[in-house]
Amino acid sequence: MMHAGIGSEFGHYSKWLCGPGTIFPGPFGWLVTLFFWGLVIYLVIKLIRAILLGARGDSGTHLDILKERYTRGEINREEYRRMKTELG
Repeated sequence: MMHAGIGSEFGHYSKWLCGPGTIFPGPFGWLVTLFFWGLVIYLVIKLIRAILLGARGDSGTHLDILKERYTRGEINREEYRRMKTELG
């Protein structure tokens, strides 16, 4: 006995290239489903990053980055002064 649901009116799932795990019926429904879940995962990752970066605060000013590089020893005093004057 067939159940009522996606694909049941066609008798067999393989005729439409989508199976019981797909959300969207029709030809290549599995591709649309794959794209849909990829988009959902991408948006969740973007949301998590925005929340985490927002919680840290904005430390992205150019002068702050320059100061951090100088304190870590990545640049010397002359480079620091030159870059600071270039930044304004």
